[in-house]
Amino acid sequence: MVFYRKYRPQTLGELIGQEEVKRTLESQLTSGKIGHAYLFYGTRGTGKTSTARILAKAVNCEKYRSQTPKFGEPCNKCQSCIAITNGSSLDLVEIDAASNRGIDEIRDLREKVKLSPVSSPYKVYIIDEVHMLTTEAFNALLKTLEEPPKHAIFILATTEYSKLPATILSRLQKFNFKRASKVDIASAVTRIARSEKIKLDQGSASQIAEVADGSFRDAVSLLDQLSANGEIKQEDVSAIAKVSGKNQIYNFVEMLIRSEIKPAALFVEDLVEEGVDISLFIRQTVLYLEKVLYFKIGADNFEELDENSQADLKQLADSIEFEKLQTLIRLLIIADGEIKIFPMAQIPLVLAICKFIGEAGVRVVNESNVSKVSEAVKHTESSSVLQAKEEQDDDVKMEIRPRSGGKGLVEVEKNWSEFLNRVRPLNAHVVALLRSTKPFGFDGESLTLEVFYKFHKDKLEEPKIMHMLDSKMEETIGRRVRLKFILAKRESTPTVAVGRSDVVDVKADELEKIAQEIFSK
Repeated sequence: MVFYRKYRPQTLGELIGQEEVKRTLESQLTSGKIGHAYLFYGTRGTGKTSTARILAKAVNCEKYRSQTPKFGEPCNKCQSCIAITNGSSLDLVEIDAASNRGIDEIRDLREKVKLSPVSSPYKVYIIDEVHMLTTEAFNALLKTLEEPPKHAIFILATTEYSKLPATILSRLQKFNFKRASKVDIASAVTRIARSEKIKLDQGSASQIAEVADGSFRDAVSLLDQLSANGEIKQEDVSAIAKVSGKNQIYNFVEMLIRSEIKPAALFVEDLVEEGVDISLFIRQTVLYLEKVLYFKIGADNFEELDENSQADLKQLADSIEFEKLQTLIRLLIIADGEIKIFPMAQIPLVLAICKFIGEAGVRVVNESNVSKVSEAVKHTESSSVLQAKEEQDDDVKMEIRPRSGGKGLVEVEKNWSEFLNRVRPLNAHVVALLRSTKPFGFDGESLTLEVFYKFHKDKLEEPKIMHMLDSKMEETIGRRVRLKFILAKRESTPTVAVGRSDVVDVKADELEKIAQEIFSK
């Protein structure tokens, strides 16, 4: 059995780093005041589902059925506890909302919840990733939460608290699961290693805890992965997690600060070649940059770091402007969130690199200079007015170069955000490609977009994609407007939005060279 299942907490006392949650639930069990609906929320791997199962065992444990109080820590020996532990209990229903998110599934639950438990006092329903439910499904669930049967207990779990409707939240007891401390995780990993007779020094345990980022499950999974030889060294952790301080993250951040776009992009491709978890690498980089940020603001009390590490952080903090550091952190967080919608995990990170270095080291055109740019090109036959419009949800702007049909183009531009929002559920990858284009001309019927890479143009011109885009554009503005794509000339520059008031010009030939090197591997 894999370690994270073998060593999953089976009592409240075994939970790592959740003292407030433990104290409150123990108090409820002792007093017998059990709620009918709970919400467990927090980052992944912090024990939400494990705690839900422990609570299910505690309210149904046979040890307490003839005692006062009626509830307490599960004994893990009676038939009810054993059945819940091994997943055979008919009175514990676990639902994955990510794959059962529709109203039909919730209606089915509403019908079945009326049935009495098979052999226990309570029937417990655990709904994991509950934020994935549709609006209709939430509305259906709300009615059940308002008037639940006496024998039913609902435990909802989520990593995204903010996505739950207020009407649902108001009917739940809420428990926040925080990241476990590195000390607690290192201690737990050491205990497991000792139990499994694995040689693990304190440095390796601390490094595993660092990589796990507060997730007990991630820490135990990494320990399991590294334990094949019966001994784990610090270099083993670094080799698998690719988190080795100065050797990896420091060098990467230094490339970004120095605006070395090509080395930084190829560095990411090297990570991919070596089988690195890109999402994990991004998260570790963000945590590292958080320390840089603290050094920047003078809150640099990191006693756990040696002098060399602190010197590295101070050097980076002195080398980057405060605003740019904040921008870099935001871009990396966005890139990590977008990984799941891209076919290749490195693409969001490479795009974030290009966008950040474009802001840091390439010519920036402020909105205050837009009128000057327009005047400068006004006298040429192909000149046009430069307009920047902010996209509502992700700060993407369009540079408009109308040849004719100005009024119609303004209409398209005005509704561009809505158009992208309509395309996104059908193909998020196409939305990313559209963001990297530049509107070139509009004749009242056809919107021509410059595309800076041939493989992007080929993808966008696929008949299925073209039909989808034309259809969504017509839905958006209420009339037919065809999209056409042309390959930009070498001297053209793609426009990238920065913040809320800047437009960054990044040289197309430089980006094309990088893209060719990346995608030719």
